[in-house]
Amino acid sequence: MTNSSTQGNLLLDVKGLKKYFPIRRGILQKIVGYVKAVDDVTFFLHQKETLSLVGESGCGKTTTSRCILRAISPTEGSVLYHSGGGKTVDMAGVHPSGLHALRKEMQMIFQDPFASLNPRMTLLDIVGEPLLVHGEKRASVRAERVAELLRLVGLRPEYLRRYPHAFSGGQRQRIGIARALALNPRLVVADEPVSALDVSVQAQILNLMLDLQDKLGLTYLFVAHDLSVVRHISDRVAVMYVGRIVETAKTEELFSRPLHPYTEALLSAVPKPDPRLRSERIVLQGEVADPANPPPGCYFNPRCAYAVDACRSQTPQQREASPGHFVSCHRAEELRLRGVVTAGHA
Repeated sequence: MTNSSTQGNLLLDVKGLKKYFPIRRGILQKIVGYVKAVDDVTFFLHQKETLSLVGESGCGKTTTSRCILRAISPTEGSVLYHSGGGKTVDMAGVHPSGLHALRKEMQMIFQDPFASLNPRMTLLDIVGEPLLVHGEKRASVRAERVAELLRLVGLRPEYLRRYPHAFSGGQRQRIGIARALALNPRLVVADEPVSALDVSVQAQILNLMLDLQDKLGLTYLFVAHDLSVVRHISDRVAVMYVGRIVETAKTEELFSRPLHPYTEALLSAVPKPDPRLRSERIVLQGEVADPANPPPGCYFNPRCAYAVDACRSQTPQQREASPGHFVSCHRAEELRLRGVVTAGHA
């Protein structure tokens, strides 16, 4: 894949990332195979931009994001992070003892605002915990910083002595965002941050994230499956299928001119205001490929209406079909796939 790593504002450069989970059987727990949760993922992320990872449940989006943060260790590949100090660090190879200092620059917003907050801790303890872990022992300084963060995410500073059960789902997610921002990170990984919230609250949280990005110069890796949400918040979109990225492009271009048949199918499921257009939805046949036993060639070929013999025998390599538009499909240049209108994209 041609990479834009020559640009000076690159923050993250992921190359050939893999995460295989062993399958063990028998009394001796012998390894009989591997689940290829992340299989040769390559992409880059610039400072102050939002890249969304999208795809069906189980395609490897969350595993990819956790490998980048080293919440889990990747099997293979490199995750080159350009730190605030001007150094380039391979997160995949950093010794566990060296991760502590990097945690300040890379934080995560979790999917479930109910499960991700300790019910026995007050907001002061929850949001202030990263400060305590990273050496701020003075309680008064932590309390002042927590009050500042609560104001920043739209909550009243008087709430800092309250417990999570006193708040709604949207307010809890604001608390989770405040906790992620406590250490002034440069990269924030948002793992489906609005999927557990009501639609009206989703818009509020997304707009808050966009405002915070402008104010603080944040870079987002946004994991999602809802393309309407992705369209609102993303600068670029990477589409995943069974552990692989099949297409990456700027949001407007991906929505209007998809090059991969899987992207076309995903876009056809985006809700449309005109009821006459509902019949145009593409319903994929068959089941999602088994990551423990994927088919030969392109993983999408058993469900693809455009598949030819080459798709069933040769693995497509990711390439730059047009400037900034990357795709893994043998027939990308010859197919004319249907997108959606991009008017009104934020």
